[in-house]
Amino acid sequence: MSDENIEADFTRYTISTIFFVGMGVLLYAINIDLLSLVNQSVNSFHSTSSLVFTWRLICLSVGICAIIYMFNCGPGNMRVQMLKNSEEAIYHPDGIEKFITFSSWTLLVNVIYFASASLVQTLDYLEISSPHILSQIQVFAFCTGIAIAFLTATIVRHIILPDEAKLGRNVDHMFLFHEQIMHNFAAIFLVIELIILRPNLIPEFAIFGLFLGIIYVVFAYLFAYFGGGYLAYSFIHPKPKIAPFLVIGLASVIAIFYTGLWFISTLDQALAGILLSTWVMLIVQFKVSRN
Repeated sequence: MSDENIEADFTRYTISTIFFVGMGVLLYAINIDLLSLVNQSVNSFHSTSSLVFTWRLICLSVGICAIIYMFNCGPGNMRVQMLKNSEEAIYHPDGIEKFITFSSWTLLVNVIYFASASLVQTLDYLEISSPHILSQIQVFAFCTGIAIAFLTATIVRHIILPDEAKLGRNVDHMFLFHEQIMHNFAAIFLVIELIILRPNLIPEFAIFGLFLGIIYVVFAYLFAYFGGGYLAYSFIHPKPKIAPFLVIGLASVIAIFYTGLWFISTLDQALAGILLSTWVMLIVQFKVSRN
């Protein structure tokens, strides 16, 4: 085979880009004193309402049930891209391996938020001082959780499901209980929290999305190189020339989604509620489209 037919491997450029962007994000966070900004917002996430507490416990319980269901419902079904030859394959992950997907991280962050929020509120009821880091985790989990929930729902409804339908593939597995929570209810749960709680969000928190996106890509590469040998998503494969732009694009899109949600949250409560509800309706899908 001639050299012209051999695709250049841009893996080292992809890894270098992730490293330098990650360092840039970290330096920016230090420069703006991100931790102090978080500390200024933590109280706005607290609530003394018994209705809010009940709501949070319900969301937490549903999320935990979804995680348990993922472990017990048998092997999954997903298209992956092999790291070595870049070929597509059908893989059936089981157990903890199901949590390598970005959408499963959506579920996990959702549970982390409602767990931390419920625990902080419980300690407040008991008049016990909660660890400050718990409130900080609550802020981080909310800002990243709502952004990736909206991104996941958007990608599933408007990209993955239409593509699968064009190829004539069965997508019934995409509407199982845990998939519904990851792809639909994670966004619904957190947008309701946003509407009723109206926490003090600021645009600087968009950086959390960059952090999480970079962390996920690093995790995916570590798993591919030292674990399963495959990537859950073809667009994050490090080899193609466009890879450095795609992996940073993933992190940037999370930040963009957060920014949009932050902006709407600054509007009048009624208007914000209408816009957020409309946005959710445009990205969720609860059953297979038979069109």
